[in-house]
Amino acid sequence: MYRFILFDLDGTLTDPKEGICKSVQHALQKAGIEAPEIDKLTPFIGPPLRDSFREFYHMDDAQTEQAVTDYRERFAKVGWKENIPYPGVDRMLAHCRQQGARLAVASSKPQEFVEKILKHFGMYKYFDVIVGSEPDGRRSKKEEIVKETLEQLYGRYGKKMPDAQRREQTAMVGDRKFDIEGARSEGVDGIGVSYGYAEKGELAKAGADAIAGSVEELEELLLGGKKPGNSEPVRIKPVPDNSFLKAVYMLAPFAVWFLLNQVISLLGVSIVDLLKQSKDPRTMAWAEANLQMIQLWARVLINAGTVVALYFFYRNWEPFPWKPKTSLSKSRRTIRSLQIAGLGAFFSLGLNILINQLVMALAPYFVNEEQLAEMMGKAGYDSQTPLVVGTLLFVVASPLMEELIFRWLLYNRISRVFAPVVSVVLTAVFFGFFHGNLLQGGYAFLMGLLLAWLRVGEECVSAPYLFHAAANAVIFWLGFLPKRAQELVGHPYLSLVYLVIGFVFYKILSKSAANICA
Repeated sequence: MYRFILFDLDGTLTDPKEGICKSVQHALQKAGIEAPEIDKLTPFIGPPLRDSFREFYHMDDAQTEQAVTDYRERFAKVGWKENIPYPGVDRMLAHCRQQGARLAVASSKPQEFVEKILKHFGMYKYFDVIVGSEPDGRRSKKEEIVKETLEQLYGRYGKKMPDAQRREQTAMVGDRKFDIEGARSEGVDGIGVSYGYAEKGELAKAGADAIAGSVEELEELLLGGKKPGNSEPVRIKPVPDNSFLKAVYMLAPFAVWFLLNQVISLLGVSIVDLLKQSKDPRTMAWAEANLQMIQLWARVLINAGTVVALYFFYRNWEPFPWKPKTSLSKSRRTIRSLQIAGLGAFFSLGLNILINQLVMALAPYFVNEEQLAEMMGKAGYDSQTPLVVGTLLFVVASPLMEELIFRWLLYNRISRVFAPVVSVVLTAVFFGFFHGNLLQGGYAFLMGLLLAWLRVGEECVSAPYLFHAAANAVIFWLGFLPKRAQELVGHPYLSLVYLVIGFVFYKILSKSAANICA
């Protein structure tokens, strides 16, 4: 099988005929050219748009740029949605990922539209790298696109492999001669698909190493051919068919970690209790004085150890989407990070205050005063935890551990069985359950929905981690403000203000064209 697989988009993964051809009609009409029926405009599917307008309608540079602008005017509104995935493509991509292949899209279409189309049809999650052309005409040749895609793919997942070995295990899949030419320019196999828009004999003439007549044949070519080297980057186990085994497969990492966490915590408490029962007065006094600090440092170490263990144990069995799919400048990445952190900070403040008030109003009907006081004490801003230890625990270690468990392992496995919306809700339910009592569990469930939404939307773990760390930081650090300042910041009437500010951050984040993560 191939370890690295690049796919063209139009004519390979999706049938874009209606969207592309109607947008070409629109551009030609605006240029005063009589536009033929869309069936006669299919040669526009595949090659760079500018080249097609020049070749087929003999436009000069100015006319070409205007035609491209008019084309994109319609395509940006409706054309990109007039697209149909070929039957079986979703299953084929899932099988490639399950066998450990690293997938990429290398398309002449502008990257913004490539990403929108893949997200719209639920295929975005399968790809490690996505490369398209630039709106200003840069990186429009297929050879340039394939080269950039391979640089990103090899840079992330093939650094330890000799270059010749990497290229031997790489294939570029496309429906036009441009895809095959792009593959040959980089010394990798070019696999053509005849169900796309190539003319008769075009792919063979271009030198395709193999030609698939259907998506099923393509899958067989990709997975039944060459064998990768000794070290698979990720070996994804297929989801069991049996319902009970399926549940075990999904929940096993969470269950094992939860039980171990409880056992280790109980063991730590038992050791402290033994020290407190010592006949040596100095040992008893030391245990009494340092009980809280011992417990806090134990939690820091447990969380840090769990992060290391989870990563090194599961990294070869689960895709770990941490790095960005889209390359961003340092300043752009900083802005994006601030947007996510602001979203976490303000939403957590607003939700925390709002849920506190709801619990204060409703809890007396369900719990007694002593239980209510205990719940509010655990959820309040006041903290006797030292700043440095608390920051390590609540802002760094715990969010990272919880994101690895809930938004990496648990979400990865649940999302292979259920739709994204169901996967988001289920991971949020488990997140709420983990946090225990009514107050913390309700708050964690709502925050879990937002964290899982980020996991889906940003296609990575680092975005929810940044959100989670910012949310924990603002709540924990508020405990070190003077009492009066805490009361002002936590005033009940401000909850809606914080939520509105958080929503503003969300809207800005949603409109941002580039993703921070992969």
